[in-house]
Amino acid sequence: MGRDEAFRDIYREHYNAVFRYAWRRVGPDAAHDVAAEVFLIAWRRWETVPRTEPLPWLYGVGRGVVRNHQRAEHRGLMLEARLAVERDQPGRDLADRAAERNSVVNAWQSLGETDREVLALVGWEGLDIPSAAKVMSCSVAAFTARLYRAKRRLRTALDRQDRAAEEAPERRGVPARMGLEEPCV
Repeated sequence: MGRDEAFRDIYREHYNAVFRYAWRRVGPDAAHDVAAEVFLIAWRRWETVPRTEPLPWLYGVGRGVVRNHQRAEHRGLMLEARLAVERDQPGRDLADRAAERNSVVNAWQSLGETDREVLALVGWEGLDIPSAAKVMSCSVAAFTARLYRAKRRLRTALDRQDRAAEEAPERRGVPARMGLEEPCV
């Protein structure tokens, strides 16, 4: 089988998985671009693409492409915010957007990039630990430890979100003094 045909087979077999991987990380607008870039890199680096299990390798490439995309998006958001301030129109702060999200999203976002990626590879992408370890370029033992720590940090972050919601009713749209005063009889 020639290079063109072998590449087409890998593309047909794994494009949807790579697209979903990208969609979960950058959203639907940029997912096609990220997936296309992953396969462009695969074409250019064809000699390094594993023929038996290419998906973890493709996810590893996708991880780098997603990070590049997120850095570029962050720079764009920062520029928009700076322009809004310069026009004397307060931009929508990232903290305002984060405050509107639910506790699971806040907890997820409080995790480091590596923790999110470890959890996503197993939870969203459905990879087994050896395949996910390949994506992260680490040993199975190291990945297992990372997964354990990431789950623990997510649990801690969720508990923290729950405690904060219980202690600060005004965050749920109820003024702080309501419910704490003696009822009028």
